[in-house]
Amino acid sequence: MNIYQADFNFSTKNPFILETLTLNRSDNADSDFHWHSCIEITLIKRGIGIYNVKEKTFSVSQGDFVIFNPMEAHGWEVLSAQMEVIVILFPTELSTNLIDSSHNKVITDFMIYGVSFYNKIEKSSEHYPEFLETFHSILVEDQTRKIGYDLIIKSDILKLFIHLIRYFKASPDSPENYRNRESGMLRLKKVFQYLYSNYNEKVTLQQMASLCYMTPSYFSSYFHQTMNCTFTRYLNGIRVQQAQKLLYTTEKSILDIANECGFPNLSNFYRTYKDYTGFSPGKERTRIEDSTA
Repeated sequence: MNIYQADFNFSTKNPFILETLTLNRSDNADSDFHWHSCIEITLIKRGIGIYNVKEKTFSVSQGDFVIFNPMEAHGWEVLSAQMEVIVILFPTELSTNLIDSSHNKVITDFMIYGVSFYNKIEKSSEHYPEFLETFHSILVEDQTRKIGYDLIIKSDILKLFIHLIRYFKASPDSPENYRNRESGMLRLKKVFQYLYSNYNEKVTLQQMASLCYMTPSYFSSYFHQTMNCTFTRYLNGIRVQQAQKLLYTTEKSILDIANECGFPNLSNFYRTYKDYTGFSPGKERTRIEDSTA
């Protein structure tokens, strides 16, 4: 497993990237984690899968939206034969082509403080229909490209941002923390690579600190500041992600999955899995069987 930085070039005229991707289950082994300095909005057009974001795991299916904030390492696993997704990428700084942000405090605050958003927009949310309608408007305008389509797309992009800021804002940030997270991700690269290759083994804070030439106490603080979660929670998140994949794609027993993913005992596995996903491993497997029946 590798974690790398993805770079994108945004044009001044159209400060966004829009693309439709077909992800294959056969590519799961090659689905390395990546992160970038822009915001990504992904709509699941068809298929089912899992998105992993830091220590969190999200099951997704047709119609779900997933939001990736700047500097959030994320990856995917396809559970159906294929999963088709539509991706829109936005730069963190809103282009002045969209609006004169100096006259709008909401946009100015977003540009300065780098607000974070919730990673998944639930279909049950009362604001989901309006968000979906705006997203679809962008797709239609980009496909038909009638006169003035670029102006409508820019207007809809601004509307999406306002929806995110108004309804799905998780927490504010500061410019200094934003820059620190970016450099922190690079400094922790060896740690991420080790964890994704050895999550099934006993991993200690001392081991990871030595990879970064830090003391355990400093590493613990540095990791938490960069990832907004503790080292232990991040490691357990990886283990839960791998366990969920095995529950979806194999018929292995829950005990075997717990052992294979590095959990010390079955009780710990059940407790941790439910803490991260909201379901016990047994309930998760029942949901999988019901969805494929």
